[in-house]
Amino acid sequence: MATGTKNMPLATIGGLLVILLFCIFTLASAVRYPGAFSPMDNWLSDLGTMKKNPAGYIYFNVGCILAGACTLFLVSGMGAWRVQERKLLFEAGRALGALSAFTLMLIGAFDENTAYHTMLSIAFFLLLGLFLVFTNISLWKHPAYKRWIGYYAIIAVLIDVILALTFVVYEHAPIWEWLSVFGALAWVGMLAYNMRELEQ
Repeated sequence: MATGTKNMPLATIGGLLVILLFCIFTLASAVRYPGAFSPMDNWLSDLGTMKKNPAGYIYFNVGCILAGACTLFLVSGMGAWRVQERKLLFEAGRALGALSAFTLMLIGAFDENTAYHTMLSIAFFLLLGLFLVFTNISLWKHPAYKRWIGYYAIIAVLIDVILALTFVVYEHAPIWEWLSVFGALAWVGMLAYNMRELEQ
């Protein structure tokens, strides 16, 4: 039985680090943002732009890079599920999760003043949403997968869809980006917790 921190599954460690690092570095960046800052008016990426946040942009960008790197540990450790049914879908989900991690790291490297940022952001949310969908479907009938986590994942995916729709119909609705990102982080935490129990 895995009882100590050092015996935690790789996916659990990776998932917890994703949440901690992203939240800590985002907060460190936000408190240095000059003037008013609100999820209703500001995109998360505003924190990582040197022109908008000269004293705090580096924290957000480093947080994205570190969180993306830790997501790779999460995805790597997901093999512990030993999925047999819908295995191809599960492995595709892991691949999408890894790609979303790389795009998150690239977002940290290329802020919104670069030509690549918008493309990377769209790719990140698309890959993240597909990661949730594929993983949730492939684990749905797994006896160790907690059903309440599966239901929550559906809500997180719907928020991702709303974000995409608002971006197309009404571009300035940043609150949905915040809900999408932190909603996905909550799912990562739930999955990490579930895998902690899986290994016991």
